[in-house]
Amino acid sequence: MRLFSRHQVSTEDRILVAFSGGADSLALLVLLSDLCGSEHIVALYVNHRLRDARELAQEEQLNRVNCAALQVPFMIERLEPNAVQHLARERGNGIEDAARTLRYRILEEKRRELHCAYIATAHTADDQSETILMRLLQGAGPYSLQGIAELHGSIVRPVLGLNRATIEEIVRSAGLRWATDSTNADTRYLRNGVRHTLIPAISNLFPGYREALQQVASRSTELVEVITPLVDQAIETAVYEHEDRVEIDIDRLREHGAPVRIVTERVVYHCWNLLNDSAGRRLPYRVVQTICEMLERHDDRQRIAYGGTEGVRLKNLFEWRKQRVVLAEGYVSAVYLPCTELDGVMELVVGPTLRGHVPMDERARIADETIASPLIVRSSRAGDTIELVGGRKLVSALFNEWHIERSQRWRIPVLEDRLGLCAVLGAAYGGKDRVATRCQLATLARNDGTLYSVSDREG
Repeated sequence: MRLFSRHQVSTEDRILVAFSGGADSLALLVLLSDLCGSEHIVALYVNHRLRDARELAQEEQLNRVNCAALQVPFMIERLEPNAVQHLARERGNGIEDAARTLRYRILEEKRRELHCAYIATAHTADDQSETILMRLLQGAGPYSLQGIAELHGSIVRPVLGLNRATIEEIVRSAGLRWATDSTNADTRYLRNGVRHTLIPAISNLFPGYREALQQVASRSTELVEVITPLVDQAIETAVYEHEDRVEIDIDRLREHGAPVRIVTERVVYHCWNLLNDSAGRRLPYRVVQTICEMLERHDDRQRIAYGGTEGVRLKNLFEWRKQRVVLAEGYVSAVYLPCTELDGVMELVVGPTLRGHVPMDERARIADETIASPLIVRSSRAGDTIELVGGRKLVSALFNEWHIERSQRWRIPVLEDRLGLCAVLGAAYGGKDRVATRCQLATLARNDGTLYSVSDREG
């Protein structure tokens, strides 16, 4: 594995291996244990809970056996139920992206905890080709067409130069058996579709496609090396970061890089990341192009809104900020609007006006006369309790019963008036809606003057 000499990675460094149990990661484990010694590596398996529980249990057991045979310490981290789905809805980037984000988050936490110098992933030459091809067909620019890096921060990819046939031979020679992920055959996932449908057709017409795609990656890297100083200079000179907004000085941007469109694009992406605190939310290329056109034209007062942000062209300045939250009169909330989508499933409506597209008999409501105003819609706090039919209960205990991941609990609306909690609305997040006993009246379903409603979005 030339990575170690090429990037001065020491074989004495402690390495955390992202171990799925498939042929790729098992071959990586075999090679690293031979090169570095099993005492310098740890295998970490992340269970995303995206497949059948029986299949996952069998996979975990096989991974234990293989790690024991290689004398490599083996660890398991199991995600909370529906954690991947929740993040996918929040970020809007799909299940695959959400699973990868959570996996890398755990890997980095464990790397620090175990004092490992690196995280090793089992990306191969096949993964590299698929990645470049997908990005090429999606119209990506040179930054994305560089492909997968052999070394990126604390991430190392020692088998990036090996193809699938070589990988499988390494595992067989070690006398081991790899796990097979049943979803790898599901062509509804983009990479699987490319791997099983597109790649075979391309390889028949262009047998040297891997080498050709690698040339695309190499040339893209050369171009990025030329462009990056221009981008850095444009950001340093033309971008101003404030507490509540980001500003782009259009005249200075033109002096440093523009009208080279790709420089302007990178500046826009940089500003998006500043607004989102590097949260990884995707900014579609069509939005980037629209903003670039706003920066290039001389029309004043142009506006664009996307993803909870709003940008406006003001003469020679482009001001981009998170959209201001306007709350209903008489209500206090740091999270919830008068009408707020709950996890893409339900809607929380505060105030007397309800969404007209939801039939009355499909609304769950609290009557005005049961509320001791003012009403507050907020996230839960430590020690919150609610009086239910069976007695007073901690809200945190309800969350535990519903198996709500701790990182998601802030999203669940809690309604409070002068007498205490009126309701906890967990149904949209895998829990249940719970209304205080004092707010439960037989006439609720016929009351049009509501203070809150939780309703199916489709009606």
